[in-house]
Amino acid sequence: MSLFPEIETGPRRRISSDIDLDITPMIDVTFLLLIFFMVTSTMQSTPDLELPVARHGTGVNNSENVIVSVIDRDGYPVLLAGAPPAPEMPLEQIVDYVRQEIEQGKTGIILKASGTIPSGFIKQVTQELQSVGELRFHYAVSELNSP
Repeated sequence: MSLFPEIETGPRRRISSDIDLDITPMIDVTFLLLIFFMVTSTMQSTPDLELPVARHGTGVNNSENVIVSVIDRDGYPVLLAGAPPAPEMPLEQIVDYVRQEIEQGKTGIILKASGTIPSGFIKQVTQELQSVGELRFHYAVSELNSP
């Protein structure tokens, strides 16, 4: 018997603490904000830098070095042997050409490349040319597609 008859003493109901929160509207709003900022923002490219001319560098003598040029022809790198106008050769013939020039008294290699040539290709050419022997490598990059 209960002291308070007006209060029902039946089995108590537990209040569920597992409240489900639907986060679908929150995700929708997040994506809408993302799309809004992507559409309204402007992409700014970095300005071109004007690098100063090197004042303390030393030049390389062309007559003491073998010149190998790499130019971009229709999206493909092309190897040229010697000073311009130079004949176009595959990499294996370039290695033979450099070997012959080194035997004639050249002491290094000047590897000239246009600015659009991938650095991976330059690395591959350098690795192949290192098979000739212990040489000094000099690298030159030109903006224009000229040898």
